[in-house]
Amino acid sequence: MSLTTRTTGQAAAAEGRSGSPSRALSSTERAVWLGFLSTHLKLLRTLDTELVAEAGLSMSSFEVLLTLAEAPGGRLRMKDIAAALLISRSGLTRIVDDLERKDLVSRERCPSDARGFDAVLTGAGRRTYRRARTVHLTQLRAEFLDRLTDEQLDSLADIWSTLGFDERATTC
Repeated sequence: MSLTTRTTGQAAAAEGRSGSPSRALSSTERAVWLGFLSTHLKLLRTLDTELVAEAGLSMSSFEVLLTLAEAPGGRLRMKDIAAALLISRSGLTRIVDDLERKDLVSRERCPSDARGFDAVLTGAGRRTYRRARTVHLTQLRAEFLDRLTDEQLDSLADIWSTLGFDERATTC
């Protein structure tokens, strides 16, 4: 679908729901919004519980390891990790401090800018990530992806695209 077609289609859809932007949600809009929120929350809780039980990692720690595992050389600037994961730098520092205590990540001066630090995935971090990745993918499929038909998955992918999701993003 072209951008022009999608924009025209979006405009037509929005016209059908015209009125004040602050109007109350319709029953369908409310069901969509609450369904999205509850599905997201339930999935994150399940993934977090399973990751802690099976790999000793929280979901946020797993996301840092995933981001590093996909980075060239398993190394990335701290500020870039925070930006990719949409978390504050101080929040990332707390996560990396914990990962560093577990010898899963080390912090090193950035070779191109001595003012900054890189987080670097250690050998133990890579092994832990691989184990956690299996848990994550198994639960993600069981609790979400495998419950949807191919058509539903295609529809959701189209919805995320319409809302501005960048499929080239590096986070899960």
